[in-house]
Amino acid sequence: MTLRRSRPYRARVKRVVLMGPPASGKGTQGPWLAEAMGVPHLSSGYLLRRSIEEGDPHGVAGLVSAGEKVPDPVVEAVLEPRLGEGFVLDGYPRSVEQARRLDELLARYGMDLDVAVELAVDPRTLTERMELRSATEGRIDDTPEVFLRRLAEYEADAPALRAHYEGRLVVVDALGTPEDVFTRLRAALDL
Repeated sequence: MTLRRSRPYRARVKRVVLMGPPASGKGTQGPWLAEAMGVPHLSSGYLLRRSIEEGDPHGVAGLVSAGEKVPDPVVEAVLEPRLGEGFVLDGYPRSVEQARRLDELLARYGMDLDVAVELAVDPRTLTERMELRSATEGRIDDTPEVFLRRLAEYEADAPALRAHYEGRLVVVDALGTPEDVFTRLRAALDL
């Protein structure tokens, strides 16, 4: 796989959406990228899991454990208070409708997204990573059935998301060690 850049970047990237199929490395690369950029890492999955741990005020525990999509207004309610001048966001948006809603939300605050980064990984490697993550992290949404459904959903939605982010999209080869991927990611964003 190769890096693909569809537009030149501003001098300083501040707002990034990190997308990719489940187990592509978003949860590893997101915090590293955020630290390199000096901005917060926002993971919709983490924020939803944390909400469940804090008493599940939005009633999403059953949806998450079944691998179902949490309704957009709930995700946005958890996410919006944390959006700021800069961020690395992973796990949202997952559809073009969500991408449009994020664009509208940012526009309300006079901001726009700088770049969308897609972490590209072949399905066999994704399966191996999911099995390892399931064994080591014990996440309730890492069953083989849920993983395959989420992968199929991503593959169905990804072409439209790529089209939506045309001009702001960078595809990064996410095979290899996490450090190798991060090196490619930094190079792709000129960090």
